[in-house]
Amino acid sequence: MEKLDEFVDSWVKSQEEFMENWVKSQKEFMENWTESIKKMQESFVNMGGSKEGPTKEILSLYNSWLTTMMGSSKAFTVEAEKIQETWKNTIENQMAMSREMMKNFSEFFKQADKK
Repeated sequence: MEKLDEFVDSWVKSQEEFMENWVKSQKEFMENWTESIKKMQESFVNMGGSKEGPTKEILSLYNSWLTTMMGSSKAFTVEAEKIQETWKNTIENQMAMSREMMKNFSEFFKQADKK
């Protein structure tokens, strides 16, 4: 039964590490994506050429649109991180309960073997 306990502990640990890495990579991806969009916006605004008349309006509309999209993306990212964190915690709790059940079954079988 000790081998089974070791196996379950190892499996639970690998699942926890996977969930932590998954949440971290999603967060980093969204942060990097947002930063690259900001840099693209800055380079577009700083392009040479006439910034009067229709070009000025187009740049203004583009900046407004991009700012709105980035704000929406950031709000989505925050909510997605909350969902991922909740899911991670749920999985961790489920694994802890599974580990406890395995220990209980192990004790039950040990007692049954003694009888």
